Amino acid sequence: MSDPPSLRMLVDDGSWSLGEHEALVVLFDSAHCVACRDEAMDVLSMPERERSHRFRQPQHRDEYVLAHAMWRLVLAEVLDVSPRDVSLASTSHGQPCLPGTGHATSISHSGGKIAVAVARGGCIGVDIEQSPPRMGMQDLLKVVCTAEEAEALRSLPEAMRDDAMLALWTRKEALLKAFGVGLLVAPSSIGADAGVSISPPAIAAGSPACIVRQLALPAGWTGALAAPRAITRVRMQWLPTHIMTGARDASEDRPVM
Repeated sequence: MSDPPSLRMLVDDGSWSLGEHEALVVLFDSAHCVACRDEAMDVLSMPERERSHRFRQPQHRDEYVLAHAMWRLVLAEVLDVSPRDVSLASTSHGQPCLPGTGHATSISHSGGKIAVAVARGGCIGVDIEQSPPRMGMQDLLKVVCTAEEAEALRSLPEAMRDDAMLALWTRKEALLKAFGVGLLVAPSSIGADAGVSISPPAIAAGSPACIVRQLALPAGWTGALAAPRAITRVRMQWLPTHIMTGARDASEDRPVM
């Protein structure tokens, strides 16, 4: 009989050295590790455990528990501490932060897939979504897009618009996470062109300007990472590493557009 799956064994399979100008994005499919729920719960902080009990749907609870446990395990490796000693906190606006470490982190999960981002510096934001979108995206044009973005989307062939809108949405989400404001700022008030330096909104005036990058993900997923201009390399890895099939290596010594 083979050994049961272990989150710690998955993390042992990764590479955790982090360069000064590098962001690490770790992707994880929670469907592979539903049997690890007890192990995952043991890794969580007490507030995280209490929050997990508020989910009514078991699959949503499992995804939350596995996502936050993997988040702590990855951060523990990067910071060289035990998972429970990871100083994971939140700002007044709900932005995850790692006080006293010199690192920034972000998390996103959708449809069982989980993305954890970490880098040296003051901020970072990641977002992933299932593609094609599960709902029509065109009704969100006024909510999400600047006037220029809306015009550009309308100029595309109709069959391409939903995917383009979803990619734009992930860039907006990543940016607003990096700036630490979430939906306190209307997405339509900030542009999100890939590869362009974008200044923070007034509410986050102390944050650095960020560049948002579309991530290279397997078919069926769209994602983006926002980080300060000092981050010039994005390294991605799937856990377990053997499920990387279908996604090209996104490690580059320049911004990933």
